[in-house]
Amino acid sequence: MERPIRSALTFFGQKYELILLLVLFIQLPIILLQFFASNYILAATPTFGALFSIADVYNAYMVFVLFLFALVPFAYFWHFEAIGKEKPLRLTFFQFALKGFHFFLFAAAAGALITIGFGLFILPGILLLAIFSMAPIIAVMENQSVWSSLKESTRIFKAQHWKIVLLIAVFGFAEMIGAYVLQLMVMGITTSFLAIVVCHVFLNTIFLPLFYLILASFTAKWKEELSLLTIENDSFLVSK
Repeated sequence: MERPIRSALTFFGQKYELILLLVLFIQLPIILLQFFASNYILAATPTFGALFSIADVYNAYMVFVLFLFALVPFAYFWHFEAIGKEKPLRLTFFQFALKGFHFFLFAAAAGALITIGFGLFILPGILLLAIFSMAPIIAVMENQSVWSSLKESTRIFKAQHWKIVLLIAVFGFAEMIGAYVLQLMVMGITTSFLAIVVCHVFLNTIFLPLFYLILASFTAKWKEELSLLTIENDSFLVSK
């Protein structure tokens, strides 16, 4: 796939109404669930004066789990549109309902490893996030188990590691800066905590779907390049 970023932006603009339905019925409930669960844990968990409390670790874990889990429906919709399936949105909801628990188990396990990686030296967490975030997309594209997709995801990461890390870092910093600027604008009008939360949720409903689509487009491109390279190497070995 040529020009993945332009392709993803075009797709996002053309299919925004349908993407908005995925946001309203899947992503938004997930974000709200994470928000209420995080606030409950923060209120119920003592800090003991530590730099990072149990609540902080739990919140980080939930963010990674729900990040990987919320990726799945957008990957399905993007894939069904790419291969020309009829009624792709309906198929997306059906496949997500059918296989969602399978992807959730993967997200729960991967989220634990990513959280441990960030807690130790940060860099291992970033590398694990880069590897795990592509596995659900490959599983959707190949219609296979997400666990089976880890091998190919790792192969792509070995070939494109710095690009993947850079992509995640750019969007991560862009989201942080956007959230900070938006929060300052809102606080200039009102100090209502609810208003700030609503603005953060709104920002995530734009940033995350767009990031998912860009990541899916890049994954498809890197997967195709890796397949071509493998075919060329096999042909070379046969010719020898």
